[in-house]
Amino acid sequence: MAVTGNYTFAHCIGDYAGRSSRGVSLGADETYQDANNRDLDRSNCISDVRHAVNLTATAASPEFAGNRTLHLIGSGWRLSAIYKRTTDTFLSATSGVDRQLSDIASQRPDQVKANIYKDKSKGPLTQYLDPTAFALPALGSLGNLGRLNIAAPGTWQFDMALSRVFAFRERQSLEFRAEAYNVTNSFRPGNPNVAFNNNTFGQIRTSLDPRITQFALKYIF
Repeated sequence: MAVTGNYTFAHCIGDYAGRSSRGVSLGADETYQDANNRDLDRSNCISDVRHAVNLTATAASPEFAGNRTLHLIGSGWRLSAIYKRTTDTFLSATSGVDRQLSDIASQRPDQVKANIYKDKSKGPLTQYLDPTAFALPALGSLGNLGRLNIAAPGTWQFDMALSRVFAFRERQSLEFRAEAYNVTNSFRPGNPNVAFNNNTFGQIRTSLDPRITQFALKYIF
């Protein structure tokens, strides 16, 4: 049996990443909040994942050399497992209305409470963000909430695979493989709604995939 693992700590900070290139024009919401003060949009990168843990394990069944029947049935099996956990990326809350009167659609609300999180249990329909921690800015002004500073719920994945190669002749074999993703069929939350003008703002109403299994046979000749 072999077990390996790694941990990564990373942090990316940058300005707004959207740029017009190769003649492709940007939409109204793909720009800086204030063209005269680009520092307002300097924050975590959209790809920023602060912590990531990966563990892998593989195990093979013994050869059972002393028992022909047990050797035919039980030898040659290979079991592998992968577990990974990450803190998710960062999100930007949007006001959903043009309070600045600038036609920029991605304007952000004001943050009026120090703690913006309400329930971090991350279960189905959880009120992850506290709506009372936000407010629409005064008409003609920008909200004080920064870009990409809401930590989304972390994610994890546990997958397993079982395989064996049955050799018939020197150049012929049959490979069997069974795979399962999200083996425990656990609820893993998606991102909360971050549109402040929506009545489900801050709620977790989506999830990652449930358990998915697949089987395969491959004849090699």
